[in-house]
Amino acid sequence: MRERKRRARAQFKLLGASRRRFDAEGAYRDFDTNLRASEIPPGDTRLREFVADFYAAISMMRILRQEIASTLSLTSAEYSVLLAVWYLERKKEITVRAIADHLHVAAAYVTSEVSRLVAKGLLTKTRDKLDRRAVSVGLTKRARDLLTRLERILGDVNRPLFSGLSFRDLTSVHRFLRAIIENGSDAIRAAQRFESGLRRRRTDDSLGRSWS
Repeated sequence: MRERKRRARAQFKLLGASRRRFDAEGAYRDFDTNLRASEIPPGDTRLREFVADFYAAISMMRILRQEIASTLSLTSAEYSVLLAVWYLERKKEITVRAIADHLHVAAAYVTSEVSRLVAKGLLTKTRDKLDRRAVSVGLTKRARDLLTRLERILGDVNRPLFSGLSFRDLTSVHRFLRAIIENGSDAIRAAQRFESGLRRRRTDDSLGRSWS
């Protein structure tokens, strides 16, 4: 109990010091463009605005994907898998694992969506002659006709979506998104540890009250 109080006082002191480093508008006083994003205090107004805009952009892109998918009579998941196959066929033979890696999702998720697209006549599945467990995925003629139509739709969508942005802007954002994907698992584990710690503290507090 004494150690817990000592840590709480230290954290409160640190919080007070960090608050003095913010200006009247809540922006970090010692902000430097070379400062690592991970070192920016969580309460910094620019960071909070960035995170809020980031979530808003994610939400908007999800809605946009749903709208495009619906024009093709597809679900968002089916649309994502179909586009992945369209992209990957330019590179190599397409497998469920390759699609899953491209979309950063579980292979089981891709397997179910591929089956739905096969049922709709948009994808084909071919088993490897040497390894019966391996399945290659391909586009049907109907899918190619649909994707030809989609190219025109995406052109009309991308013009307003990327208006005012350069290729360099897209490259910078892509590099940022790749870093978020790479670091995301560690961030999730940190959040889970925090939740686990809260549960332990609540348990300790309830036990303390029961003995008092």
